[in-house]
Amino acid sequence: MQWFDPYILIWVGISSVLHILIIHFWDKKYFLKFGFVKYRGLQRIHINEIPRLGGLIFLISLFGYAIFSKNNDDIILLKLILFSLVPIVIFGLKEDLYHDVLPATRLVALFFVGWIFFTEFSMRLPDLSKIPIVGNFFLIPGGTGFIYILGMMTFANGMNLVDGVNGLAGSIALSVLCSLLFISYRTADIATLSLILSLILLLIPFLLANYPLGLIFLGDLGAYALGLILSMVTIIFFGRHPEISPWGAVLLMIYPLCEVVFTLLRRIATRAPILEPDKKHIHFKFFIYFRKPKEFKKIANSLVTPVLSILWIFPMLSFIWSYHNPFFIKGSIIIFLALYTLFYVIASVMLKSQENIL
Repeated sequence: MQWFDPYILIWVGISSVLHILIIHFWDKKYFLKFGFVKYRGLQRIHINEIPRLGGLIFLISLFGYAIFSKNNDDIILLKLILFSLVPIVIFGLKEDLYHDVLPATRLVALFFVGWIFFTEFSMRLPDLSKIPIVGNFFLIPGGTGFIYILGMMTFANGMNLVDGVNGLAGSIALSVLCSLLFISYRTADIATLSLILSLILLLIPFLLANYPLGLIFLGDLGAYALGLILSMVTIIFFGRHPEISPWGAVLLMIYPLCEVVFTLLRRIATRAPILEPDKKHIHFKFFIYFRKPKEFKKIANSLVTPVLSILWIFPMLSFIWSYHNPFFIKGSIIIFLALYTLFYVIASVMLKSQENIL
């Protein structure tokens, strides 16, 4: 089995063309003739109407590549992943086109994606039994499935929270995929190496269209689906390689996971509705700060991703350096949590100082 299939480049080209067509379709307002609704969500930060269909194009490209390729080990894994995504494709696409799907409905769809994957996945799962608190669930009937499904749902929600800022969701995904690509190479795991490389190549057209100009976004379907895909690939890889500490998976996925947990705790502490969106996320704070000065107003969105680069690059760099040592992996997780807290405090202080001056 070869680790690189040149046929993937055809679908990279198709994906690029689809991105151009969708961006033009939205720019000319043709989408209104089909009854699609303008996005009015609280978290909207763009003046112009931006298509939220980058995820749909990504999935179409993945599906086409999976269907028309030889049934190698990596394609078999990809087909399992795509089959599992059916529930979120239905409700995520409806939300991106009509913006009328309740958050609770999307959570149910995410649960069924995890359930389908867990029931159809017949390979070895990562051993999480030694992780504090989490390991206790493995002693309960059904606890194993609950933990994996909950983890997939949490990470997917975290990816959805960061979508909307130019380049941020794509950068996080690229960081995770490059880390897994590196470790797949080091372990000579050709199946996951080929699968991950295909995902990276098909993600490139979206990244170029999304950053720095923000011409298209993943949307709910794309953010959820990409988060779920990354979760599944991570589960597959760490299950195939029990010699690598599962704490490494936590490190790789920590930014979106931290975003969800921190947001949940913040809303509970302030008695805010748990499922209602707000603009108190760390990336929104920086965006609001950059938007107010006239010299930064037009590029405010594009500035956030490089400012937060330490948060999405650090997990990749630290994992590549410490993947063979659980002690250093755990230390890197602690350092990230400190960095995330520091950045949140800095963003809050900067925004408060700016408001006082104005």
